Amino acid sequence: MTEQTYLRVELALQQLEDALDLFLDHERFASATTLAGAAEEIFGKELIRRGVQPVLKWKLEQIQVVHKLLHGKELPPKSFRDEENHIRNALRHFNEKEDPAITVDLRYAACWMLVRACENAKRLDIEIERFSDFDSWFYEHIVGI
Repeated sequence: MTEQTYLRVELALQQLEDALDLFLDHERFASATTLAGAAEEIFGKELIRRGVQPVLKWKLEQIQVVHKLLHGKELPPKSFRDEENHIRNALRHFNEKEDPAITVDLRYAACWMLVRACENAKRLDIEIERFSDFDSWFYEHIVGI
């Protein structure tokens, strides 16, 4: 075996496309969540490197406005990120202090992690092979059209 050099964004695209296949064809929601989450994070860091806002930062800005109006203070960014990534992290990490079971809607978690990953990819002008399939699924099952 020999080492090769890979572009992280290209590997992230492979992870995202695998996540879409697992989600759409096999209903393997936990795997789809972790793969999409890895892709979303890599795409997000590349966006920051390019000076473009990733979807998670955009979402935090939108929520900050409402949170400040309701609570009179800003939502701590770390708290927001921890909550947004709670399920992804629960699927990736487990320590002796945590309950061995988690209660979660894995389909919902996978769906929204895929949305974040796809949006970051779109902001990088990356073409996603099965995006139209996912978009159609989203409109049918989430939007209700």
